[in-house]
Amino acid sequence: VAQQKIPVGGVTHIDLQTVRAGESWQHGPVVLAWDHVKQEAVNFNNGHNVVLHEFAHQLDQEDGISDGAPILEKRSSYLTWARIMNKEYEQLRSDMEHHKKSVMDDYGATNPAEFFAVATETFFEKPKQLKKIKPDLYAELKGFYRVDPVEWL
Repeated sequence: VAQQKIPVGGVTHIDLQTVRAGESWQHGPVVLAWDHVKQEAVNFNNGHNVVLHEFAHQLDQEDGISDGAPILEKRSSYLTWARIMNKEYEQLRSDMEHHKKSVMDDYGATNPAEFFAVATETFFEKPKQLKKIKPDLYAELKGFYRVDPVEWL
């Protein structure tokens, strides 16, 4: 449970308590709800993993910006990364708007940073499906993480 203050007008605000599975603070800690960690460890391959999700945010924020573009090994890789990630992000947004099912969770359509975190979850949790349905996205994540989860199955 996290406290959240929402501004209303001038100095008035509403205090809310929200339940979260995890948080990733830029230049700070990662907070994980242990019950979610345990549940998702047992239900591997369901596409949801708060540990993968929040640590993907940490990787994304290494350059000081949470934008879905982590630091890549080669400077020349950014154009391909941006093209593929933007294409797949927009596709997920379109799928969500048209109520089409996707291999990725709809939460990835929130913004590019969440897309990267959800894509990371899907890459490790549903590698066969992601590779088959979105091979370009799979290849980018495989290159970034330098592993091929399909080989583990």
